[in-house]
Amino acid sequence: LLMTRVQVGSHYLTSVLPSVVVFGAGLVLTVAPLTTTVLAAVEATHAGVASGVNNAVARVAGLVAVAVLPALAGLTGAAYRQPQRFSDGFHTAVLIGAGLCAARAVASALGIVNPAAADVAEVPHSLSCPVNAPTYRTHRHPA
Repeated sequence: LLMTRVQVGSHYLTSVLPSVVVFGAGLVLTVAPLTTTVLAAVEATHAGVASGVNNAVARVAGLVAVAVLPALAGLTGAAYRQPQRFSDGFHTAVLIGAGLCAARAVASALGIVNPAAADVAEVPHSLSCPVNAPTYRTHRHPA
């Protein structure tokens, strides 16, 4: 929503930079936990497939958003040559994006459930790969 402050003739440091910093902080706070949630939801033997699907969905969603959002906001090729029309379309696109983020937040709050502490199995504290790799050894054997 901070992006709606960006107007024709706005200065980068006062209008764009604060919006981009908040956007970046939001990505930092959400991408890693969501990725962890996706990977924790599958068996360790399927972690590679889950990671690949997660990355593919993220990339496709980004591409679809870039392709569809301007059309929904009324941004056409002609709007790029008219600063005020482009600014109005940009604000509409930002508001659509904010609404989608809010809807996803509600869906996540309702759909992602943390298991109770008693339901979580104890994980041994060892340095090993979760995909049945040999355990990492912290000491060396003489040759």
